[in-house]
Amino acid sequence: MRKEYIKLFACIFSFFCFLAARAQPGSDTTSVSVVKYRTGASFTLTGEEIQRMMAGNLLNTLQGRIPGLTVMTGSGEPGYDNPTLYLRGQSSWNITGNKVLIYLDGYEVDMNAISSLSAYEIESVTLLKDAIALAPFGLQGGAGVLWIKTISGNNEKVRISANARYGIQSAIELPSAVNAFDFTSNYNKALANDGLPLKYTNPELYKATDDPFHPNVDWYKETLKNTSKIQDYNVSFRGGSPKTRYFVLMNYTDFTGLYKNADAIDKDFGTNARYNKINLRGNVDLQLSKSLSITANISAITEDKNTPAGFTATELFDNLLKIPAAAFPVRNPNGSWGTSSAYNFNPVQRLQRFGIWNSHTRNLQTNVSFTEKLDAITKGLALKGGLSFSNQYVGFYQKQFGQPAYEISKGANDEPLLNGSGEVIYIQRGTISENINEGETSHWNRTTGQVGLEYSRTFGNNTWSGSILAKRQNYSKNGVVYELRNQGLSGNVSYDYKKTYLFDFVGSYIGSTDFAPGKRYGFFPAAGLGWVLSNEDFFDKSKAVNYLKLRATYGKVGNTNEDLRFLYQQWATGGGGWILGTGNSYRDGRKEGAIANPAATWEEKTTLNIGLDLQLFKRLTANIDVFSEKRSGILEIPSADIPAFTGFSLQYLNTGEVKNKGFEASLSFDNNDHNFKYYLRGSAAFARNEITKRSEEAQPFDRLYTRGYRLDQFKGLASDGFYQESDFDANGALKQGIVVSSYATVKPGDLKFKDQDNNGVINDYDMVPFDYARLPEVTLGFNLGFKFKGFDFDAYMQGVLNRTVSLLSDAYIYSHPFVNNNNMTAFSLNNWTPENAGTADYPRLSTLSNKNNDQQSDFWLRNGNFFKLRSIELGYTLPKISSVKRLDNVRIFVNGTNLFTWDKLEDLEAERLSMGYPLMKAVTFGMKARF
Repeated sequence: MRKEYIKLFACIFSFFCFLAARAQPGSDTTSVSVVKYRTGASFTLTGEEIQRMMAGNLLNTLQGRIPGLTVMTGSGEPGYDNPTLYLRGQSSWNITGNKVLIYLDGYEVDMNAISSLSAYEIESVTLLKDAIALAPFGLQGGAGVLWIKTISGNNEKVRISANARYGIQSAIELPSAVNAFDFTSNYNKALANDGLPLKYTNPELYKATDDPFHPNVDWYKETLKNTSKIQDYNVSFRGGSPKTRYFVLMNYTDFTGLYKNADAIDKDFGTNARYNKINLRGNVDLQLSKSLSITANISAITEDKNTPAGFTATELFDNLLKIPAAAFPVRNPNGSWGTSSAYNFNPVQRLQRFGIWNSHTRNLQTNVSFTEKLDAITKGLALKGGLSFSNQYVGFYQKQFGQPAYEISKGANDEPLLNGSGEVIYIQRGTISENINEGETSHWNRTTGQVGLEYSRTFGNNTWSGSILAKRQNYSKNGVVYELRNQGLSGNVSYDYKKTYLFDFVGSYIGSTDFAPGKRYGFFPAAGLGWVLSNEDFFDKSKAVNYLKLRATYGKVGNTNEDLRFLYQQWATGGGGWILGTGNSYRDGRKEGAIANPAATWEEKTTLNIGLDLQLFKRLTANIDVFSEKRSGILEIPSADIPAFTGFSLQYLNTGEVKNKGFEASLSFDNNDHNFKYYLRGSAAFARNEITKRSEEAQPFDRLYTRGYRLDQFKGLASDGFYQESDFDANGALKQGIVVSSYATVKPGDLKFKDQDNNGVINDYDMVPFDYARLPEVTLGFNLGFKFKGFDFDAYMQGVLNRTVSLLSDAYIYSHPFVNNNNMTAFSLNNWTPENAGTADYPRLSTLSNKNNDQQSDFWLRNGNFFKLRSIELGYTLPKISSVKRLDNVRIFVNGTNLFTWDKLEDLEAERLSMGYPLMKAVTFGMKARF
């Protein structure tokens, strides 16, 4: 199938070239594109900047580089590292209410499709932030738009560029469990605290590393390699003439995983994690006549993702931490695979003998746009339009095996049991099996058509411009008949006087089939004013201030929730059943589902943005934006009890509201006057939200509501040390005046909490808000570099502030040693005992669930701030070799990605605290050549 894709690409591109040969000279070609409003807030990143970071996912190269865009990486697993994007923080509690819209070359695309693009095909990435920039997108633009433009051809002789990068990557941080001796001795301590018999008679036996009956296994060392290879290769052709311009790129990327001894288990497959892709792109601009120009873009991408069969990377890494070093050996003395009834998951065996899962993805994106100048009607008028088609298919192939493992039987003395022949008794876990399966996982199609008029003309000191665009989009997934359709009109009018006084007005009238007839369309207006002070007469002689502009915008945009479609329809759900007739045949029943809500609509966001753009001494540039937003009509289920006899549940209503305020600032200094050229750039962004309306049950204290606080802000009990032996009487009961926990019967060493309402009982009414949420309020970026005599250097650092993480919810094993057969980490070694009651920093150990200690509290919260060296690169451009005429430029370089991290967490990665495939750092060597 990959060959068929390449053939399709070649045929279409050949057709474009045929058109190019027939094209006539004329004016430049332009595609349907976003209008860059002069009063709006946006930030543009060049393709050259994102090339400096080695990442398997294009979107991860944007971390910290665009003020106002927060990028949270989800995983380091090859091919499964899609990040979550937020514009100006979080402003809705619905997940898709914060989903940034992504456009490629003027048309909407899916995040999974954009993530597989090569950085070497990107010309620019622009984040659209305020109402004037987002109003054209109507009910889809409320969470922001990432506008990506690929490289086009130029009016120069053809240039061939070749780029190659090869390197290694390793985990930034891996959690560490205690060794077998610490585990067994502390497990005995926990059993003693619970009043249960000890399990390990002699923990000293577990200090050895080669005793299979008393194992001491480092599961990370046995399962993972220290490094894995990564490679990326690109070849592109760019050039053209006045009538034809073209750009062609071919890219191959290959990222391998960290799994040890899993690359080639047999000749048919390997079970190491792996991601590889082939990316083909062709962009052509054609001037068919003096007035008609056409742009055609096509991209074909095939991806293959390999993982072990039968379990996910998250399950594997959870077990690497959860399984104690003392649980069982990798292999038993008789050579069989080890296991135990408590865990029944041998990571080494699973990786090497359980098979492979392969996911194959094919992405096709193509669009054709035209511009017909209508100067014959009036100068400056043009007709523009275009058609886009994108498609994704995902299939899978699974080859899975089952293979038994064996548990060593042990007696009460922790020694192996022997049969009558003196041989160790083994208990078989699992059986031999084989399963081969393949099929389709998903597929989707998106078709977009748009056509409109644009006008721009200057009359003396007055410049007028405007546009109107009609657009329709169809989206279907997995062949479902309920396809999504969006359609509508958008337009703008812009005016300036002497390039000094600016005015923009934008409006869109757009609808969606997500909503009931009569409720599908909305009008989204926005207006902006600008004043270029540096064009005023009193700035004529200013050598310091080269450019100064003040701007302000206000308007309304919408945001749909794709996970909550068709709320206006009444649905039935499964509801028991009955047996009819003499054949005892069972008939499924149905019951009424949630009540239909025909008034359901989209979220609305009103935004005020005030900005300043400044340039000093032709070197120092500053951009500042201050914003205030209100997101209303957020969907939520009302907080009310419905009697069970009604047979239905409440439907979502548009009743929620969140306000969001903040600022973004960027500063850059460039010195290009001397042989030593250097630059300094910095950015900072701050966004703080507040829930102002939300349906909630009545509470006795304001602090118990989410209203008035931030989205996902942590709330919990305020810790007050540990219960001490002195808090209990001789019978083990709490003394008079000591706070009582409503969650469990406490013992010495359990967490003690502050009684906020002074009633002597700790319960949910004692919850209080804490500082922050998982999503940071502040993002920072700093970039510096220089060029000198062929050498070039670039370093980029990124950090986040005002962020809190929870060990209780994000690092379960750290907060629950021994519970549910969990392992133990060094975090809980200094646990409470009567002997160290004054210095302990962890509660008493227990093998039983403890609902008192399990409550969310500030004891489990940690500072989630971090600062990272995202990218550092040193390069050298070789002197031109005169004897090689076609060789124009050769540059060699070494690059580091995510090499250093500064945070306040030990053994944990602050950026992604939860267990799973770790985030990665990399060192790569590369070469760029241009012919």
